[in-house]
Amino acid sequence: MVSECLFSLINGDDMYVTFSGLEGSSTLVWVFSQVYLYSFISLFIYMVLSLFIALITGAYETIKHQVQEPMHITDLHAFIAECTDMPNSGKFSRVVISPCSIFCCCNR
Repeated sequence: MVSECLFSLINGDDMYVTFSGLEGSSTLVWVFSQVYLYSFISLFIYMVLSLFIALITGAYETIKHQVQEPMHITDLHAFIAECTDMPNSGKFSRVVISPCSIFCCCNR
């Protein structure tokens, strides 16, 4: 019941109902409840807001660095860039099997 009450207070629900319900209690309980509720709500809101701000700024900085830096060239891209042979140069063709039979000794 307490966690449900605190969750509704965080969302802004039942704020007036909670504070008005505590007015009929003793002065010590009323002061403690006021301090506890205000500190809980403030700290929780500040912590959650700072967490979301940290996530958003972290994502922004990551994207900003990826856009500003030159494209990272992997080893595969560097190897492909070194190749100067055209696809029709013949260096990429398959091994040609000779038409000789297995009993013939040609091309061995």
